[in-house]
Amino acid sequence: MLQKIHLWIGVAIGVFFSFSGISGSILVFDDELDTYFNSNLWQVASQSGPIQLDEATHKITTEFSKHNLSFIRLPRESNHSIEYWLSKNDVITNIYVDPWKLNILGIREEHSGLLGFLHDFHVHLLSSDEGLLINGLLGLILLFTVLTGLWLAWPGWCKLGQALRIPHKTSRVARWFALHRSIGLISMVFLASAAITGAAMVFYKPTNAALIKLFGGPTLSDPPVIESIEPNMLPLPPSKLLQAAESYLPGAKATWLSFPGRPEIPFIVRLKFPDDAHPNGTSYVALHPETGEALMIHNSEYSGLGQQIADMKYPLHIGTIAGISGRIVIFISGLVPVILFITGVYTWWCRRKKTQLKLDKNQTNFNRANSCD
Repeated sequence: MLQKIHLWIGVAIGVFFSFSGISGSILVFDDELDTYFNSNLWQVASQSGPIQLDEATHKITTEFSKHNLSFIRLPRESNHSIEYWLSKNDVITNIYVDPWKLNILGIREEHSGLLGFLHDFHVHLLSSDEGLLINGLLGLILLFTVLTGLWLAWPGWCKLGQALRIPHKTSRVARWFALHRSIGLISMVFLASAAITGAAMVFYKPTNAALIKLFGGPTLSDPPVIESIEPNMLPLPPSKLLQAAESYLPGAKATWLSFPGRPEIPFIVRLKFPDDAHPNGTSYVALHPETGEALMIHNSEYSGLGQQIADMKYPLHIGTIAGISGRIVIFISGLVPVILFITGVYTWWCRRKKTQLKLDKNQTNFNRANSCD
């Protein structure tokens, strides 16, 4: 029964697992690929001194006054542009600005281009929040498929080496099945990790709560609401708020700025410590936009064990937790579902065809025997 369940899951949605794996492999190097193929948006001539963040932000908010400014992605390299995220009618637009010359280098929608399409498919199945939920459920199904495959293929520690070998003196179908089993056993840890972390990122609230309850530590609370707002005060410029955030977390570098959509919502700065495996960092400072006062500080280096484990979901999923070698491993692992799907379906089809031929042969012999009577 378990073998049939494993088989029909693979046959029914193996194509999805294959495309999800391929898109995930490509997206492991998303930033590098986007910078290379869209260098006109990202590459600028670097100059000494701080970037002109306030001037660039004023330019964007003036020229795109009908849009809402949501996020700023700060340059990761000295020769990179500033990326602005603006929204209008539920459409996200990305605008790229030279931090020194203040030229607008280009404009594109959030999921435009091949990489944008792959990201939208891999995360949302091209269907927004509904697709995200389905993707999380499919991640759990993938985990179940990996575990059933392990149960069916596990030979025991003593025979593991023999099970990983592909015999040469057997039939072609047997070799394909041996390849399917061998690759499945070798990659099961990485496939299970991708399934668990992918589903955990979709269902992050119950996952984080469970990890904190299991391993202890304080919960990462939501930023507080600003209760007192002075009607005549203006918000501080982004550079001042950025400097304030970095002063509260010495040694951390700001990566993203989140602008409040309403007056009672604080200004959020996301920061990254040098040893943080998350490419965006997992530390936050919530600031009063008019005074720069810290309303909430989350230092990832001093958060509880449960929250620190929860913060590892994304770095584990894309391999950055182990540097470039980890990303290469995840890239290769993303190609495994294609191999498992092809070898599994081919083995099933050949065995099904062989069984059908045997049944047809028996039926023919039966008919002949009856005709002789």
